[in-house]
Amino acid sequence: MRMGRKLRELLKQKKLLTSPGITTPLHAMIVEKAGFDFVYVGGYDVSLTLLGLPEVGFITETEMLNNARHIARSVTLPVIADVDTGYGNALNVIPTVQDFEAAGLGAIHIEDQVAPKCCGHVAGKGMVPLEEAVGKIRAALEARRDKDFVIIARTDAIAAAGGGMDEAIRRGKAFAEAGADIIWAEFPTADIEQRQRFAREVLAAYPQMPLYLHYSADLKWHESKVTFEDFPAMGYKIMHVSLTGMRSTMMGMWDYGRGFEGSRRASGNRISAAPEGASDGGVSRVRGLSQIQGVGRKISACR
Repeated sequence: MRMGRKLRELLKQKKLLTSPGITTPLHAMIVEKAGFDFVYVGGYDVSLTLLGLPEVGFITETEMLNNARHIARSVTLPVIADVDTGYGNALNVIPTVQDFEAAGLGAIHIEDQVAPKCCGHVAGKGMVPLEEAVGKIRAALEARRDKDFVIIARTDAIAAAGGGMDEAIRRGKAFAEAGADIIWAEFPTADIEQRQRFAREVLAAYPQMPLYLHYSADLKWHESKVTFEDFPAMGYKIMHVSLTGMRSTMMGMWDYGRGFEGSRRASGNRISAAPEGASDGGVSRVRGLSQIQGVGRKISACR
């Protein structure tokens, strides 16, 4: 089954699809083994992980595409990738869609910021005119070779200059009217009432439209007392928790580095152990070394 179709089937079968945001094939393989529904690859974390630079337009389509291709190859889950603004105008969106589709992904999301874009929670964002944003979504839909490849339309209008909640709702409805498969509104805070209002008004006009929720790790969710179980009741069908792979890697590396400096033997012994909670343990098993060796023995290679 192609990954776009697989993602669509999952949306039909489950109340809420969830995943942690990741950056590398190894992260993706762990996400799959942990039992999540899909893999999400974000621009901020990939930019910082691969380039050591923040997400302010530095990372290119080529870099994101190559990384996403490796991730898609490493798992059997649908992969969703951040393609920023589509890397240009509506015409540039066409090869972008076809490149990521050919790489084996199930979906991409395109946003309505001006280029060069900023991370969704950085002040000073600008947005392109609605007509231009809708044109990009139409171009993306038309560019697909497989009509099951999922196009997610994202609006950053709530916190953008000249935007606001009313504009975000207007754009969400316009993207739905244009034929987007999923609608995503980016919210600057953990305010639940904003999310409820956006979902209520968009779904009133397009009741079958799946809505995407970005559960940003930078927001003060503890103040809202909301749980993941609350989101389907609001109308959201799919969500990811941002920066999870990057943050967990940073924390693990930091802890190991400090431990290594203080007690090299103890740190080495601890880091060589199987990951805590891993059902089949060990880095070699996660990366599929035994399967590759099995194939190698059949063809007299990698014995």
